[in-house]
Amino acid sequence: MKTISYTLRIEAGLFERVQSEARRRKKSLADILRDSITYGLPTLPPLPGMDPIISDTWEKLGPAPDVDYDKL
Repeated sequence: MKTISYTLRIEAGLFERVQSEARRRKKSLADILRDSITYGLPTLPPLPGMDPIISDTWEKLGPAPDVDYDKL
């Protein structure tokens, strides 16, 4: 398997959240970042203070509509 490395800029608060998640799951930071990319950010725990009603409403809205920007 070929390994490719990229520099990743992460805000300090988000980096701390990812580190704490790695400790909680007893995985390396690299494994957590790979999992996040592979499975998507929804697999991470919700943000603290996020109201479940608001979160549920956003989920029910569905995907954004396709817009043909050439016709605007």
